[in-house]
Amino acid sequence: MRYGSLFVFSIALSLVLSLSACDRAEPLNADRVFHNARILTMSFEGEQDDMIIANAVAVKDGRIIAVAQDRSANSEDWPKYWVGQDTQISDLKGLTLMPGFVQSHAHFNLIVLKKMTINLAPPPDGSVANLTDLKNTLTAAAQKIPAGYPIMGIGYDDTILEEKRHPTRADLDAVSTEHPIILMHISFHLAVMNSKALEMAGINEQTPDPEGGHIQREANSKRPNGVLEEAAMNVIGNMLPQPSPQQVFKTYDSVVQDLLALGYTTIVEHASDSAMEKGFEAYFASRDVPVDMIAYRRVLPDTTSIAEQMKTMTRDDVNGFKLGGIKILLDGSLQGYTGHLSEPYHVTPEGKDLNYRGYPHLPPQKFNDMLMQAYAADIPLLVHTNGDAAIDVLLDGLEQANAAYPDNTLRPVSIHAQTMRQDQLDRAQAVSLIPSFFVDHVYFWGDRHRDIFLGPDRAAQISPAGSAEKRKLIYTIHDDAPVVSADPFRTLWVAVARRTSAGEILGADEAITRQQALKALTLNSAYQHYVENEKGSIEVGKKADMIILDQNPLTAPEAALRHIKVLETVKDGKTVYTSTTVN
Repeated sequence: MRYGSLFVFSIALSLVLSLSACDRAEPLNADRVFHNARILTMSFEGEQDDMIIANAVAVKDGRIIAVAQDRSANSEDWPKYWVGQDTQISDLKGLTLMPGFVQSHAHFNLIVLKKMTINLAPPPDGSVANLTDLKNTLTAAAQKIPAGYPIMGIGYDDTILEEKRHPTRADLDAVSTEHPIILMHISFHLAVMNSKALEMAGINEQTPDPEGGHIQREANSKRPNGVLEEAAMNVIGNMLPQPSPQQVFKTYDSVVQDLLALGYTTIVEHASDSAMEKGFEAYFASRDVPVDMIAYRRVLPDTTSIAEQMKTMTRDDVNGFKLGGIKILLDGSLQGYTGHLSEPYHVTPEGKDLNYRGYPHLPPQKFNDMLMQAYAADIPLLVHTNGDAAIDVLLDGLEQANAAYPDNTLRPVSIHAQTMRQDQLDRAQAVSLIPSFFVDHVYFWGDRHRDIFLGPDRAAQISPAGSAEKRKLIYTIHDDAPVVSADPFRTLWVAVARRTSAGEILGADEAITRQQALKALTLNSAYQHYVENEKGSIEVGKKADMIILDQNPLTAPEAALRHIKVLETVKDGKTVYTSTTVN
């Protein structure tokens, strides 16, 4: 899809309005004007999709009313037709301004949960390097918590721990047998419990594996070792104490401020349920929340029909919150060995046979039934697919759905698309599938994908944004926060540099340009969420959601991209975050 023609019209219209305004009695009377800026509009023109660069923008009632592509043409006159008596004028002194980031995939509620629990992540997001660190961190927490109260830690990574294994119930029992202890793996696709927590969850020798999940057992025994995979983790939600709405909303406020400081003006929750959505509705109704949020409800095959579920929640924007559609999981995570691959993992995980390829969350026919329900009801959907075998199931289903509903206008999304093959990228075009690549995998797990999970050839092709770009596919990129910390500029850098945490380049052919990466973080993400007419670029008529940066991401040294800072975040024309005063 091309966006350029609409923006060229908007630019032309704004300049025509500007040039003719001198002859009119009344100016535009903008609420605010940003000028003397390097404005990356994220709109494009020409065969090469060149980005239009502007240097002044006017805002009124939260919307963009004028954009000047070349102020020199009317350098002396533009204040006459943009500025009224009460207009706030912001001289950016050459700083860079661009659209606010639109999250393409993240989990707001888990970011909140992580902020309220114990951080067990390895560097750079934490400091847990081995099981001794992990147990010491938990022991310190246990000493401050009344006996019997649950302890929850998030973010351990077995492949980085010095012991190269998961903690077990025995490890956690050594910390405490009085507290139920629950740990979440960095991928959020595995968990570990001590004996007290397993007892509370009702998991024992007789407990069968749930569909789409697995309870790991001690060697030569049916006794659970504490590690739970995928659907086996579903018991956790009922085990945690429920904080008051006031406590939750206070943490919501804190997380929103964190995200504003990173330049996000639209955020997402991509695994909601009806109770969570009601909480979000109440939060957005209780205060003027300075971001928009789009939630996608996770649906399970054994629940009410998709159409019936969606009747319980409006998809209209209410106070900045809306339900965008549904989310279905087809597999797990590669770094947790639960992603569903067509070929075996490079290094076989302990206790598995040499042909181990992960496993599906759903049988193909059950998924197809859910997919057909979504298409029949015209419900947007995201499908979690890390492994290429899971992506095959998605593409097979989409081909059937498109044949059954040839006039549909849905934009299905392959969330993560980590191991999407070249032939799958070809098939994606025909079914309007948007890959949303978790490109931060290259940095955080790239070395281990090469050496452990996938091997050199498959690892070099993870998150194949370069191949998607060659096919002119619409795609997005994300960091899947809080799996790794939210940071759009790190994501930008990884997509461009393709460097692992060891400094190696992994899959140079899959790198994309800075402009392409910025587009994937803004305009393409807005398109993924069906809001490209409202946000994602700086155009006349769109929301004035913008950010001011300390460096220009198109010209900054490559190594500096990940360190770019947001100086100011503007939502609906109003400053909602400032780190440095910009006059």
